[in-house]
Amino acid sequence: MPDPLSRTYSPETWNVYDRLDVSLDPGGPDTLLDLAAEYLTGTPRILDAGCRDAAHLIELVTRHDATGVAADPVAVHIGWAREKVAEAGLSQQIEIFHGLAEDLPRPAAGFDLIWCRDVLEQVADLDAFTRALARLLAPGGRVIAYTSVVTELLEPGEAAMLRHHMGNVHENLHEPRLLDAFTAAGLTVERRVSIGTEWREWAEERTRPVSESLLRLSRLRRRREEIIAEHGLEIYLHAEANLHWLPYQFLGKLEAVVYVLRG
Repeated sequence: MPDPLSRTYSPETWNVYDRLDVSLDPGGPDTLLDLAAEYLTGTPRILDAGCRDAAHLIELVTRHDATGVAADPVAVHIGWAREKVAEAGLSQQIEIFHGLAEDLPRPAAGFDLIWCRDVLEQVADLDAFTRALARLLAPGGRVIAYTSVVTELLEPGEAAMLRHHMGNVHENLHEPRLLDAFTAAGLTVERRVSIGTEWREWAEERTRPVSESLLRLSRLRRRREEIIAEHGLEIYLHAEANLHWLPYQFLGKLEAVVYVLRG
């Protein structure tokens, strides 16, 4: 049997690395649009709950000759959404709502699809939010909810660090908490799709956002005292937590997952 160093530097090891240099042709974020398409027929009505700039809703409305509502409680997001919708020429098909999904009136027939991407982790009142989704859903409609949940690979110290993210509600990153909220609202998980690291691979092969996060994190820590002096400890800790988000998805410490929910 060869000694450990000989095996470490043998062709056997380098062959493994050579195999890992070949792309596995990962799917990207557009696969979520493809998933939504499975549930859209006719001229559907779509709600984007937590729309940010409404880019996803614009794509869904365009692809499916749909109408929709873009809802978001953040003023700057609403400004972006209005601009994007106007640029797309969809002001007659997409309504902009500045506020929480909980405050939306239910359309006469409800929404055929509720799109909820990167929102569950930031909802302050998860139970109220999921009840609103159930109320707004049309009979036979679906919720497509993409979020990230912690895995057993996340160490306690890492979990504590993520709590400094000012936008996230830490409890909402735990899958049992999400499932309890779905059940209490009368929503059933019809499908659970694990994205895992696939989208991160897809993006890293193109624009390297994980590498960018790590480079920023290194610079953040080297300039720690300067940044704290200028912006305060809270902002420093938030930036540190936020810059771990993509690397932790890449390492499997956070699992990207999609829930297809029905009422």
